[in-house]
Amino acid sequence: MGVKSSPEVIRGMERDIRKTISDIQTISAGIRSGVRSTNWDDAKAQEFKSIMQQIAKLTEAPVNTLNAALPKLEKLALSLDRYNSVRF
Repeated sequence: MGVKSSPEVIRGMERDIRKTISDIQTISAGIRSGVRSTNWDDAKAQEFKSIMQQIAKLTEAPVNTLNAALPKLEKLALSLDRYNSVRF
């Protein structure tokens, strides 16, 4: 019985997650920047800004979970490295 995965696949997943984190942070920063640059001063503008700030916050919500997964994936990749180095 063998393992049907490789450390390279796991590390590829890590790279994808890091890229996703970067993309999420870029999107959130873009939303926040766009909201700051508006010059509106009425009640609807304040409501809009508040909603957009909430959207930016929700956009960033998965970042902590994704960051927490990275060390676990690396540990899995190292385990697969050790497993694959054993010769029977």
